[in-house]
Amino acid sequence: MRSGTQTIIPPDQHGPDEHPSRHRLCIACVYRRDHFTRRQLMNMAPIRFYRMAEALARRGHKVDIITNLAPEPSFRAARLREVPFKFARWDRYDVVKTFFHEGFESLLAEGGGDHPFIVSKLGSVVGSEQTPGVYLFGREREQLFKTQKEIARRSRIVTVLTNPSALLWWKEHGHSVPLYIVPTGVDAEIPAPRGNPYSGIGVEGPVALFTGHLYTRDAQREVNLIWQGKLNRLGRALRSSGIRLVAMGSGETDILDPSAVVHLGEIDADRVWDFQRHASAGIVLAQGPIQDNESSKIYYYLRTGLPVVCERGVPKRMAYPRDWSWRDG
Repeated sequence: MRSGTQTIIPPDQHGPDEHPSRHRLCIACVYRRDHFTRRQLMNMAPIRFYRMAEALARRGHKVDIITNLAPEPSFRAARLREVPFKFARWDRYDVVKTFFHEGFESLLAEGGGDHPFIVSKLGSVVGSEQTPGVYLFGREREQLFKTQKEIARRSRIVTVLTNPSALLWWKEHGHSVPLYIVPTGVDAEIPAPRGNPYSGIGVEGPVALFTGHLYTRDAQREVNLIWQGKLNRLGRALRSSGIRLVAMGSGETDILDPSAVVHLGEIDADRVWDFQRHASAGIVLAQGPIQDNESSKIYYYLRTGLPVVCERGVPKRMAYPRDWSWRDG
């Protein structure tokens, strides 16, 4: 039967295997268990979550995106389904891939923490104590570290984004779990140009663009306040030179100065590419003087050939051989 434009299917079925002679894995991808909306998928983290699941399905694996977006299991593409948490049967998956601390916490809460092959992807890595280069503090850091200890105990493989994050993981959790550095990727295919979007919002002349999450008072409060202040100062300086600063994305913006920063809020992900194509530079802010975590927006800016203006402190290069990964030992 059908629900809207998506085909409803029993929770155990993916349809016929187009390559029955080749070994395929059945993979569950797990991130957030709250009832978020399609609109919230426009943020970078959920977008990458979906892109990774789509890529695994294109390689021939049977992939379930475990999410509470819809009440019933439904196909998104060949070998790719969205499955509500209540339908997930963890023992029927060869691999469970969790995304960020929150994805692992979702898996634990839904009874899947004892699965024998969990692959845990981390964004930030925190220490048992406050660590230079990591801008997560107090109870927020303590809860994340508690989750990390469970990840270290239960996962077969862990991936992190940068060399400093790998070093901090080793320091805190040792070498018992294979650890890989997997930097953020970006879409292989992007929408074709559809025109200059700035004229539609009344912005003329050269534009400096900031895209991405500004954080909130509940999650990385300090970074939220610092970044809003930086954008205000930058926007005023740029406007005095005839350049407009345009920003877009989620997060709290209560102290942004609208005369300095044109903030568009959350927009459809497919529209972002034209904003990049018609900007003069992409802005990357650092969280502090040094920063362990990468800034994924660099990859997105470069995908459309947009020059990047990046604050010091942001890791911009990972120096390791192409075929090399962090393993135990």
